Amino acid sequence: MVNFTVNNYLTYKNVFAQSHSLDVTVGNSYQYSHATTNDIQGKQFPSDSYREIASAAEKSGGSSTQAEFSFVSYFARANYAYKGRYLLSGSVRTDGSSRFGANNRYGVFPSGSLGWVLTEEDFMKKFNSLSNLKLRVSYGLTGNAEIGNYAALGLFSGDAGYNGVAGQRFFQLENPNLKWEKTTQINLGLDWGFFNNRLSGSIDVYRKNTSDLLLNVNIPETLGLGSQLQNLGKLYNKGIELTVSGDIFVGKFRWNASFNAAYNKNVVTYVQGQIIDDGADLNRVIEGQPIGVFYGREFAGADPANGDALYYLNTKNADGTINRTKTNDYNTAQSVPLGNPTPPWTGGITNTFGYKGFDLTFSIYGSFGNKIYNGGGQYMSSSASNGLDNQTIDQLNYWNKPGDITMVPEPRLFYPNGTDPSSRYLSGGSYVRLKTASIGYTFASDMLKKIKIDKLRVFVNGYNLFIITKYKGWDPEVNTDFLASNINLGNDFYSAPQPRTITFGVNVGL
Repeated sequence: MVNFTVNNYLTYKNVFAQSHSLDVTVGNSYQYSHATTNDIQGKQFPSDSYREIASAAEKSGGSSTQAEFSFVSYFARANYAYKGRYLLSGSVRTDGSSRFGANNRYGVFPSGSLGWVLTEEDFMKKFNSLSNLKLRVSYGLTGNAEIGNYAALGLFSGDAGYNGVAGQRFFQLENPNLKWEKTTQINLGLDWGFFNNRLSGSIDVYRKNTSDLLLNVNIPETLGLGSQLQNLGKLYNKGIELTVSGDIFVGKFRWNASFNAAYNKNVVTYVQGQIIDDGADLNRVIEGQPIGVFYGREFAGADPANGDALYYLNTKNADGTINRTKTNDYNTAQSVPLGNPTPPWTGGITNTFGYKGFDLTFSIYGSFGNKIYNGGGQYMSSSASNGLDNQTIDQLNYWNKPGDITMVPEPRLFYPNGTDPSSRYLSGGSYVRLKTASIGYTFASDMLKKIKIDKLRVFVNGYNLFIITKYKGWDPEVNTDFLASNINLGNDFYSAPQPRTITFGVNVGL
């Protein structure tokens, strides 16, 4: 594998008339990566002691891959300040990527910001308790190039051999017009501090508009393929972010606390009326819904009469109402939006305490309002109807006799009953987690002089000590992207939970 990056910068800085400061930087960067892999497989070794492929009695298979990409960028930025009071900055960059079509390799991305430090104004000097007040506004355009290395090319695959005869097949349609996904963002922010910044914080309100979404768009299958990566669609994100930090107590007993919270709303505004699946189980791109919204059949439990899996029809009646009749025919039930895979609310709090040589720190983080799809549920929560995986304990509540009321259909070995993708395996992903905790003691320096040590601290650290959640899987914070999809969000497929870890340590300074 070869990977190299070259960066060049030219910077100019100066202060004029003791009031004007200017900082200008221009430059360019270049990245090139080339990776080649080869592997060969063998079986029937004489014993486990033989580790070389030459010892295999049968060379059973092999493969090779090759991939390369390159990026080139040219950029310039300038920062200007007048008396540390009025701040102006601007930048522009041109980025080129080998991943895009021949007609649209480059994108131009400008940005700019204004800042006003109000506490530097004379009319603010009378507010003695106010130590910092700064108003900010910014606007910028950014690009996204996170796609495959050859996504714009027409490709063939040589894996179409049959019965010992080599063959090839059409694998990907060419798209010479494939280009950068673009996002414009405007942000309004306020930074503040009181009592020499003993209490400080910031608040930001933003809106992001994204266009030319990079999506695997549905195309007529008469072309030989079902989808093509295209620039199609628009969406927006808007929200608010708040941070607050304060030294609540100072002196022998110390307490510092910091808090942050964020709210984000995401809506797809245009995809030509399509419903794009991008190869995901339940995630879709639909106008008027969040990106990657879960969209599918709504599970209704087990039929009390015979144990069949039931689904809500969710068809429209003549009067426009929704038909909530239940059916055991999966294909007649209509798909509906089932939930947002992205949490609209997130937040956390960190507390640090100190008294003499003792210190205690812990951080709690929370995420609220999203759904998670347990992709492994069709195997491990299926009453053994869909394979031989160990079953989750809730499957013991399966339908057993006529009249049973339960959400677990009758077990039918190797005859799937309710294991198709649906809301059955969808659950709330909200949680609150004690992310980290640490307690320690630092010995006084006069105690250490006798043993010629400058610093000695003993501590215990804990990670992921507890979690409060109603998620039915193992860990709501783990997301396994087991599909090659740009919209595969909020999916859990046998994801290993984060470990609970406790460590002990000693820091010694000589």
